[in-house]
Amino acid sequence: MGLEKNYLQLEFGSGKFFDYSKEDKQGYEMHTSTKGNTSYRKYYKDGVSGVLESASIYEGKFGNQISLSLKDGDNVYYVPVDIADQKGNVDTYAESLIKLLPQLNKGTNVTVKGYNFIPEGDKYSKIGISITMNGVKLKSGMTNSYINKEGVKVEGDIPPTVWKKDALGKNKPTAVSLEAKNDYLLERLKVETDRLKWVSGGVGNQQPTTEQTDFKAVEEYSDDLPF
Repeated sequence: MGLEKNYLQLEFGSGKFFDYSKEDKQGYEMHTSTKGNTSYRKYYKDGVSGVLESASIYEGKFGNQISLSLKDGDNVYYVPVDIADQKGNVDTYAESLIKLLPQLNKGTNVTVKGYNFIPEGDKYSKIGISITMNGVKLKSGMTNSYINKEGVKVEGDIPPTVWKKDALGKNKPTAVSLEAKNDYLLERLKVETDRLKWVSGGVGNQQPTTEQTDFKAVEEYSDDLPF
């Protein structure tokens, strides 16, 4: 028997990776979209585990993704994270993953898990990607610069997001600061995916193709928007 290829998706609202099916299957849950369309999803509630074969930039019809390829026995899992959000900036999930990529190495056992929750007592959600490698939870080696309450810049690896009041008094991030942050993260992404990318001839190590993945994404874009 050949390898079983599993093309997963990330549910924005929960942070869970899932496999999609048009038909009901054992282990799948029925999902009804906001438009009333019914499909079925197999959620990987404990994350996706396997030997890391590659981390590549995948160019799809609905935008670029970071695609992790994990091999577990006869199964290969393609674990995707969208690079850009709806405004064209580096997505929160993607930023979290990019910060962990420098610590990853091919051939190691990893578990990849997404999260999106509001900690008790907090107002805002914690959103990102968690990875354990050989049983050890990875911590980001990159730090974010930020402007403190006194207006002083605290230096870090990633350029800070600078906030400014618009004409109506609403705080908004400046375009210049967002561009600097995006540029830094995308440059680091390119460096790390060049190091970890798929190499022709790897056993079971195959890039997902447009035909194999993009047909699933149509429903998700209308259903999992964060607003």
